[in-house]
Amino acid sequence: MILFFFACATDDDFPMPDFGGDSGTADLGPIALTAAGPKAPVDECEEACFHVAATRGGLAQRGVSVDVWMGDTVIAADLVTREDGTADACVAGLPVGQYGVTALAEYGELRASASTSVDIREFGWVDGFVRDDTPVTEMPWTPEFTRTSPDPVLPAGEAGTWDSIGTLLPSVARTNSGYVMWYAGTAADDYIVGAATSPDGVEWTKDPRNPLFTGDGIEGSWRRYSTNSPMIVEHDGTWYMYYTGRAEETGNLTLGLATGTDPVHLTDVATNPVFSWNDDESSWAGQAAAHPAVIYNPAGWWELWYSTGYHKIGYAYSPDGLSWSRYCKNPVFEGDPENLDWETNQVKANEVILWHDWYFMTYSAGDTGAFTIGWAASRDGLHWLRNPEPVFLPPEEPGTWESNSVLSAPIMPVGDELWMWYSGTGMTGSAIGLATASMDDAP
Repeated sequence: MILFFFACATDDDFPMPDFGGDSGTADLGPIALTAAGPKAPVDECEEACFHVAATRGGLAQRGVSVDVWMGDTVIAADLVTREDGTADACVAGLPVGQYGVTALAEYGELRASASTSVDIREFGWVDGFVRDDTPVTEMPWTPEFTRTSPDPVLPAGEAGTWDSIGTLLPSVARTNSGYVMWYAGTAADDYIVGAATSPDGVEWTKDPRNPLFTGDGIEGSWRRYSTNSPMIVEHDGTWYMYYTGRAEETGNLTLGLATGTDPVHLTDVATNPVFSWNDDESSWAGQAAAHPAVIYNPAGWWELWYSTGYHKIGYAYSPDGLSWSRYCKNPVFEGDPENLDWETNQVKANEVILWHDWYFMTYSAGDTGAFTIGWAASRDGLHWLRNPEPVFLPPEEPGTWESNSVLSAPIMPVGDELWMWYSGTGMTGSAIGLATASMDDAP
């Protein structure tokens, strides 16, 4: 019997039987069994298939029972060869790594075994996205943030303006003349999106045209009711601003995109929304894909981490920033049961940078109205190690503009410091502050 295969694991664990190679004879002799793995590595999110062919005495053998094992785990059970002596099985979900795989055959009293191997690569390999799969076993660096001022750098607007109750959820990028910030603002319950500019990242001027992207009020529109959580990224002379739109009164959140050659003069792309929740993710995400954290990886890929309705974080990548491939093993980040005292099994509003081949993340965790900011690191953007304690907390003084929560904190290396613009909520609404940390010990 000749066996060709590659495969992915299931959760069916059994003690692996020891058949001890070929055994038993008949008129045509013993079963002949060989095995071969795939010719190339397999992306962990791609389906992997076995092809089995059995011979006995040089003839194709029908009705041979075959099981395929990886270590002591069966990954394809009770395959039976067809009239032409072949059988097939396709499965998905193997963990990344190189594995020995064994095929075991049974035909009456006859037994045979053969071995091969399979190489499973990290998500994106099928498209040429090569990741660093080095496990992160200890935190390479944890910043120690200090507020630059007790006052916000972008406060709420004056009474009667569109952001009079609060500014929130900033995204900051460098420009030729300084910095640009996109942010959400509100004068009621719903948020909408505007922009501000700064020569130094500290003193900000709100765009006089604000708000720039609002709910459009159109029945059936992906942003009928509100817009929120903007994310601004520059690549190759074009500015990309991703943002959340709400289609229903209480939910249905998806991500849209506006682009332009100037960071505050942007136009919606025709294909909005460019990223949506889907039914396959509803068990962990609900009907929400929100708060985009987007970077352009110099390897040539756009990467997206998105928050969900159940306060977990998913991941996708794209060749063009428009069409996205979701990770088959989402979510990539969720609340840690060991951190119940401050994460409360809820994480959201993460922000990511890629720094010297390290991904660093801030994220918001805790109960609504009592968020704090956590820190995590990764080599591949998929598997994260978090700091056990939050790295930024509301001040102990009650009644301030940020005394209830701190959250949604984009970060940027500036000189030898890491700057973090963050949202704060308090007794009077919300505003945006600035904190910095030394990068002397950063990798």
